[in-house]
Amino acid sequence: MMTDNDKVLDADVKPLYIVTGSTDSMGSVITRKLAEQGKAVLLASRDIQKAENFATQLRKVTRNKDISCLQLDLNSFELVNDFVALLRALKRPIAALINNAGLLPRRSEISPNGFEHAVQVNYLSTVLLSMQVYPLIEEGGSIILSTSVSRRFVTLPYEFPAVSHFTPLGAYAQSKLALTLFSIYMSSTMKTRRVAVNCVNPGLLKSGAIAMSRWMDRVPDYLSRNIPSPEAGVVPTMRALESNETGYLFSGTDRKVKTSTMLRNREMFIRLCNDTMRILKEHIDK
Repeated sequence: MMTDNDKVLDADVKPLYIVTGSTDSMGSVITRKLAEQGKAVLLASRDIQKAENFATQLRKVTRNKDISCLQLDLNSFELVNDFVALLRALKRPIAALINNAGLLPRRSEISPNGFEHAVQVNYLSTVLLSMQVYPLIEEGGSIILSTSVSRRFVTLPYEFPAVSHFTPLGAYAQSKLALTLFSIYMSSTMKTRRVAVNCVNPGLLKSGAIAMSRWMDRVPDYLSRNIPSPEAGVVPTMRALESNETGYLFSGTDRKVKTSTMLRNREMFIRLCNDTMRILKEHIDK
């Protein structure tokens, strides 16, 4: 039986803002900004020790004590569900899931589930995480998906999510295109509980989840000076979190477009959704 003291305690518990890739350059900025706003922040990170160290630093700098960590590895469906089990055990309301983690591969590598590593991390595991966390998000909450302008320069091959002709940038761009398109499906199905699903395009940054830094040394100084910092890259994410709309892609300081307007091939979209749900079906809790 719940006591009056229990009711007071529950009322004082703030809903969590979950940030994946929370210790990289852009993820760390998102996490810091949320902590500065007094939000309850959960750092979801593959490197749990790095996350704990960053959380300790944030608590000290922001004087926000409600900053916690859980290990999340997007390398396989099983590891995603391990994270979800830990999250459920917290028994805390969730305000938002910010899917910031991303991977630009150096070489072809197959995940434990048999998919190209970039496709597993950037697309399939990110979608699974979003669909598993969705029932835990309180009404009026948000799911944010980080995409990329590179999606505009590729198409999805018929066999996707399989990748038959691998290139690092190609696999990355295809995974981001797939994520953007699948967000259309997610925004339509999740709006029944008024959970907003939006994409954000941080743009090309000097460093961060896109991991372009290894090429930046080749860029002339006068060009690299004009590439935005991670601080600028998080603006669309913060805008999306403040919005009560769903089904949009946010970019820059004032731009947004409906993701549905990016749908060019309906047959490909239906196949993508069907294939994705077929793959994830056995890993999604009923």
